[in-house]
Amino acid sequence: MTQQNTPQSSDWNLETLLVHGGRNKASNTGEGGQSTVLPIYASTTYTHENIEALDQAFSGKTQDGEPAYVYARQGNPNAYGFESAMAQIEGGVGAIAFGSGMAAIHAALLSAGLTSGTKIVVSRDLYGPTVTLLRKLFSTVGTQLVLADFCQPAIYDLLREEEPDVIYVETISNPLTRVVDLDAISAVAREIGAVTIVDSTFSTPYLTRPIEHGFDLVLHSATKYISGHGDSTGGIVISAKNTLFNQLRDYSNLLGAMLSPFEAHLMLRGLRTLALRVERQCSNALQVAHFLQQHPAVAHVHYPGLTSHPSHELASRLMDHEQFGALLSFELKDQSRDAVFRFINKLQLCLSATSLGDVFTLVSYPPISSHRTLQPKELQDMGISAGCIRLSVGIENANDIIKDLQQALDA
Repeated sequence: MTQQNTPQSSDWNLETLLVHGGRNKASNTGEGGQSTVLPIYASTTYTHENIEALDQAFSGKTQDGEPAYVYARQGNPNAYGFESAMAQIEGGVGAIAFGSGMAAIHAALLSAGLTSGTKIVVSRDLYGPTVTLLRKLFSTVGTQLVLADFCQPAIYDLLREEEPDVIYVETISNPLTRVVDLDAISAVAREIGAVTIVDSTFSTPYLTRPIEHGFDLVLHSATKYISGHGDSTGGIVISAKNTLFNQLRDYSNLLGAMLSPFEAHLMLRGLRTLALRVERQCSNALQVAHFLQQHPAVAHVHYPGLTSHPSHELASRLMDHEQFGALLSFELKDQSRDAVFRFINKLQLCLSATSLGDVFTLVSYPPISSHRTLQPKELQDMGISAGCIRLSVGIENANDIIKDLQQALDA
C-alpha cells in the first residue's frame, strides 16, 4: 500500500494533534473509500514490486520518501503511525517505539552513548527498576553512576563539577511527585556537553513537552497514560536531534524490542483521548489531594498542585493548562506496613495494582512495588517512608473516589 501522512497544520492545537496525529490514509476498501483508522498489519514480512524496490526499502524509505517496510523487527505501519504522532506532538525530529517502557529506557541510554568509561548523573528519585538497570547492565561494564538530588540548589554546581556524559531525570518523581527544573538542567547540560534524557511518563505531552525546554531525548512508558486503559504495554523515545534518532533506530533493530502492531494500534487509539482523560484525572487528583490533607489519619500529602508542595511554583511554570498531573502520594500517621496493608485491603473502588495512568484509580505501596529492589536505607534517603502510599487517580467521579478513601482511612 502507498501510505501518505494526513496533512498537518502548524496552526493546530495540541488537542487536535492528539486526535489526528499519525492518522495515515489506509488502503482502499475496494469500494472507493478510505478507512479513518489505520488497519492492523500483522504481517512479519513485506513484498515489493521488484528487487530494486526491495533494496531501496531496506533504507526505511521509498524513492519518494514514503515509509517502506521489509521485516517486522525493523518497523511496521502501525508502529510508524504511533511514532510519527508522538514525534509531532513532542516536537522531535523522530520517535522509535519499543515493546515496553524499560526497553525504551535501555535504548535511550545506549543511544546517548552510555558505555564503559562514561559517566551518568541521575536523579536519586528515579523509578526503582531504572536505577537497577543502570547498576546491573551499565555500572558492571565500567559506567560511572552518580545519584544526586536534582531539587537542591547545589545540583547545578555538582553537574559542572562532575561533567557527566549523560544526565537523566524524570519530570515528576515517583512516588513523592518532586519536580525538576528542566530549563535550568538543560542549560547546564549544554555548558558541559552532556546528553539529556527525561522520563516524562507522569506529566504526559499534554502537560509538559521537554524538548521545548531543551532536552535531547524524551521517553514514555506508553503503558501508562498514553495507552490509558490497562490493556497494552509499550514504550517510546522521542529525539530532538537526528544523530540520536539514527542511533535509536539502529539499537531498536539490534535489540529486537519492537512494538507489535496490535499494541501500536492500542497506543495510537489511546492518544486520541489523552487530553480528555488527563484533564479529568488532574481535576480529580486535586480534589483528592485536598481531601487527604484534611483527614486526621494522614500525616502528609505529596502533590505539586497543592500550594504547600515545595515544587508548586516550578510546576506552575512547567506544566500547561494549570494542571499538575494525576499522580500523588500520601503518608499515614501510623508509619507502619501493617497500617498500609489494612488501608489498602479496605478499599472497594480503588484498585490495588502496580501500574498507573489508567482510567481507573490505582493504589500501590512503593516499598513492595515500584521500589521493591531498593534497600531500606535507600528508601529512607529518598524520603519514602513505611507509611507512604501512591495513588494514581482515574476518571471516575471524584466524590466516589473520595468516599472510598474516606471509609478505608476511617477504618
